[in-house]
Amino acid sequence: MNQLVRMSHLVSADSVEEPSPELRVPFAQSGAFVCKFIIGEPNDRAVCCGAPVPDGKSWCAFHRKIVFEPTRPGRIR
Repeated sequence: MNQLVRMSHLVSADSVEEPSPELRVPFAQSGAFVCKFIIGEPNDRAVCCGAPVPDGKSWCAFHRKIVFEPTRPGRIR
C-alpha cells in the first residue's frame, strides 16, 4: 500500500465502519466528494474507496483515521 499507516492509541479506525467494497471506483473516474484512498498498489488501474465524502475531504472517516496520526500533547513539530 502506498498510504502511511499509523494507528493511534487515541483514535481507532475500528470505531468507524469500513465502507462497502461495492463503492469502489477506478481512481481516474472518481469525482468530487468521494474517498480517494487507493485500495492496493497505485498504478494506471488504481481503484479508490469511493465512499461518499460530504465534507469535501479527500478521504472518508474510516480512511482518514488510518492516514492521519493525531497530534500528541507536548510534541513539537
